[in-house]
Amino acid sequence: MFDNKRYITIGIRKNINKKIQMEIWNIIDRLKSKDNFHLDYLQVFELKEIENTRELNEFYNQKIVHFQEQHEYKEKIFIKVNNPVNSKIYVIDDSKHTIMMEASEY
Repeated sequence: MFDNKRYITIGIRKNINKKIQMEIWNIIDRLKSKDNFHLDYLQVFELKEIENTRELNEFYNQKIVHFQEQHEYKEKIFIKVNNPVNSKIYVIDDSKHTIMMEASEY
């Protein structure tokens, strides 16, 4: 799962910073490589712009909450980007394609 050719929708291309896009793909790749971890076909990423937060001597302005329902999993990630956003993103694997889209495009 999540080994197919990857696509992004127009909404992602227009509204979501490339650094955030790459972080989402990296999160999926990291989990995919973990032993005994099952990725659900639907990965959900809630993006929230936050005021600069200092954590581990770094400043972050984008919060990403990643979760899946089957084999329940939830993780929070903080990154620094030029244009933080508020959005909900789905990454869906249908066994032939892997598509990143904004929830509003579903």
